[in-house]
Amino acid sequence: MMIILVFGYALALAKPVHSFLKKISKIPNTSLQAVLFTALITMGAGLLNWGFGLVVGALLARFVSLAMEEKSIACNSALLASAGYLGMAVWHGGLSGSATLKVAEEDHFLSDSIGQVTVDRTLFSLENLLITGGLVVVFLLILLRLNSKNQTAEKPKYSHPLRPIPVGGFLSKGMIVGLLFLLVFISLIWSESGSGLGFLNLNLVNFLLFGFTLFVYRDLNRFSEAVGEGIKSATDIFIQFPFYAGILGMVTQSGMIDLLASLFVDNANSDLLGVFTLFSAAFVNLLIPSGGGQWAVQGPIIMQASQALGIDPAKSILAFAYGDQISNLLQPFWALPLLAITGIKASQLIRYTAWLFLGGFIYLMFCLFFFFS
Repeated sequence: MMIILVFGYALALAKPVHSFLKKISKIPNTSLQAVLFTALITMGAGLLNWGFGLVVGALLARFVSLAMEEKSIACNSALLASAGYLGMAVWHGGLSGSATLKVAEEDHFLSDSIGQVTVDRTLFSLENLLITGGLVVVFLLILLRLNSKNQTAEKPKYSHPLRPIPVGGFLSKGMIVGLLFLLVFISLIWSESGSGLGFLNLNLVNFLLFGFTLFVYRDLNRFSEAVGEGIKSATDIFIQFPFYAGILGMVTQSGMIDLLASLFVDNANSDLLGVFTLFSAAFVNLLIPSGGGQWAVQGPIIMQASQALGIDPAKSILAFAYGDQISNLLQPFWALPLLAITGIKASQLIRYTAWLFLGGFIYLMFCLFFFFS
């Protein structure tokens, strides 16, 4: 989890990426265009990598707000920041999803009970592509409605400096090493071409991120500097995860998993398990704001309930992923970097993210009811 955030963060700080975001931020010419443009780019980045999407969304929201100010076009900075946070509301259905990538490993901690669940059954399944694509549309429609109210927000106070990190020269050591990483990854894709993308797992995604970040920075010193900045943002993950391991040990050894799984089975049939999982994952995310940590604690319970009801584990994993991601819109933990970069207060942000959560949650609830039927 730290590697996903650190390398995603480092990529967003690279001067070429930074300059690109600043350039495209001048494209919108109306407040509605600004909000929808920011949301689309942010969600696209979040589906690629949640750490990358988190920082890209924050930077883009700030750049677009400044560009609109230069054009003397009225724009709601708080709504822009909310649009720039939407990567965290779609990420678990994307390429850096914690639960979906973890269960794709051969020896993950639940492999004895559910085996290996490859990404072609989760991330790249038709159901996930349709549900995630629909969620993006729902968010855009809600932003359209929120923007039509023409509410104004306080002018943001920028306290976080935006210092892009320059990259090295062509064919520097870092670029060569990064290129070797990428070639190894491409050769793996070639050798596994018969199985599609089902071979992807968390380790391979991190390997690709490592090589790509090296390739982008080219210079090893610049790469180390960027990673150092990213590590600062991963401090909370470093502190949290030992506690999650402790929670997992307690709920496993105490028999609580069996009790909670029984509660699921007794109160939900096969049609309602997806909705129950969505509710529980959204709630637990407010207490454990980390997809990986939450899966470690909640995964065994959900999988045991799924087996008892004869449900495909891939379906329940996706239901968990959707619940975990959607309540990020109510969880201020991951919004802290965005608040610092955009200069928006948490109270201003939640005013809009609460509506986005409500609309997205209702949409996912209906989708999962029909998905599990």
